[in-house]
Amino acid sequence: MIKVDEMNYKLYTDKIKFADINTLFALSVLERKVEGQVYADKKENPASIYIRHPYGMSLLYGESENEKFNDWFLTYLLNKNQDRKHYEWLQVYPMFLANKIDAILNNNLIEYNPDQNVNTLMNFEEKIIKYMRINFCFKVDKYMVYKEKHRFMKSDEIIVKTNEEIFHILKGSVIPKYFWDKSYDFVNSGIGFTLLKGNNTPVSTAFSSVVLENKIEIGIETLNEYQGCGYATLVCMKLIDYCLQAGYEPVWSCNASNLGSKILAEKLGFVEQKRIPYYRLPR
Repeated sequence: MIKVDEMNYKLYTDKIKFADINTLFALSVLERKVEGQVYADKKENPASIYIRHPYGMSLLYGESENEKFNDWFLTYLLNKNQDRKHYEWLQVYPMFLANKIDAILNNNLIEYNPDQNVNTLMNFEEKIIKYMRINFCFKVDKYMVYKEKHRFMKSDEIIVKTNEEIFHILKGSVIPKYFWDKSYDFVNSGIGFTLLKGNNTPVSTAFSSVVLENKIEIGIETLNEYQGCGYATLVCMKLIDYCLQAGYEPVWSCNASNLGSKILAEKLGFVEQKRIPYYRLPR
């Protein structure tokens, strides 16, 4: 296993762009938009590249015959050396790698199915749980049809651009500070819209978790007590409108078990494109 120097990240960009899955989070690390880690099985022309985003998402790209690398990666998957303090969400490409990982993990793997309680699964600290992640594609015509029906905001609601002050006070697990190294970077290179309610309380935010070339990947967070009120729809529409006006393609992916995100995506004009294996690694 070799830790790749940041100066050499760009050597691997073209390989990752070749994948026909959403790899924007990994590319944001390689493009040094955010600080992450990159490892390879060898220095020259690596067969396997492992990229870790600071939010806790990672990508294993390619299959290696390097036994040392494979042993290291299996040890890391199972967290035998206690290197990982938080859950990690791993994607693999090509997707046939998932079958090999499943076979290697054997009894250490639990496969999620919709009839299981997600909260119960989260209690299996030592196990790797295999979910599926949905990649969507955006259909502007479908979005425009829905947009004509959206509700107006109430008098005590306003949507504003997410500024540096809002950046620092937002609460939740999917918020800009987990996807951008600094508030300055987000304000100058990213975009977000926040719905304020009552006494200027930020209750829902849609933001760019990644901005790369002509794509913006959408992140969304709504305070628990305001979920189900339609606020996520409103801020997402504001961000999508921004994308269309500025020439960006809006990108959406989510865990297949996240029905709220799936339903919202489909409502806003996103159509399921493919499902890929998505492993929750133990902490």
